[in-house]
Amino acid sequence: MRIVIAEDSVLLRAGIERLLTDAGHEVLAGVDTAEGLLRAVAEHEPDLAVVDVRMPPTFTDEGVRAAVGGGGAPPPPPPPRGGAGRGARRGPP
Repeated sequence: MRIVIAEDSVLLRAGIERLLTDAGHEVLAGVDTAEGLLRAVAEHEPDLAVVDVRMPPTFTDEGVRAAVGGGGAPPPPPPPRGGAGRGARRGPP
């Protein structure tokens, strides 16, 4: 699998790259900013991107914003777990 890694910690990024390459994957780029992620994805067209959620400059949600399209709102939260899914009983028995 062809992979891009976005992680601002140099040691963590290197460790992830080592794990992935040892498992037989090709790491196309390792970047430390959301902007770098957008450039690397545009240039390399990877199969997968491993993305740190909190990245410089504000360490809030830059990684998520870059992963979902370079800006805008982060993705919606996952649906709640438990008995609210299809086929679950609702209300009193």
